[in-house]
Amino acid sequence: MIKSMRPFLIITSLFIATLLISCNNDDDSNSDCENVPCTTEFITIVISIKDQNQNPVALDSYEVINIETNEDMTILLSASGFEIAQQLGQYPLLDDGSLEANQERQVQFKGFINNQEVISSTYTVSTDCCHINLVSGTVELTL
Repeated sequence: MIKSMRPFLIITSLFIATLLISCNNDDDSNSDCENVPCTTEFITIVISIKDQNQNPVALDSYEVINIETNEDMTILLSASGFEIAQQLGQYPLLDDGSLEANQERQVQFKGFINNQEVISSTYTVSTDCCHINLVSGTVELTL
């Protein structure tokens, strides 16, 4: 009886060993990116908000939220940087430092004036080995 189970045990052991060897928790990791040449350019996806007359909209604040985790991913600006963003009506959504390589996320941009949400838009962004990319969503918004 032991001899008849031997082929079954060998096949089962080989199958389990193959599964363990082929499984890799780091399939989406940066290891695939080690030899990929990247430019030194730093990409930021920018949301432009204008009113009906095409004038830039000065938000009092904004936030970028990861829809899946509810994590606040807002890029913090200096006071002078935020002032420039308000003057231009252009606010950063995400940049090359926001996600690790080979990731995709759905995020929501929310803009506020007088503590009231005045605009909201959903985006899908992804990264390759080097840069962030906009997959879906409109970067030119009208309030």
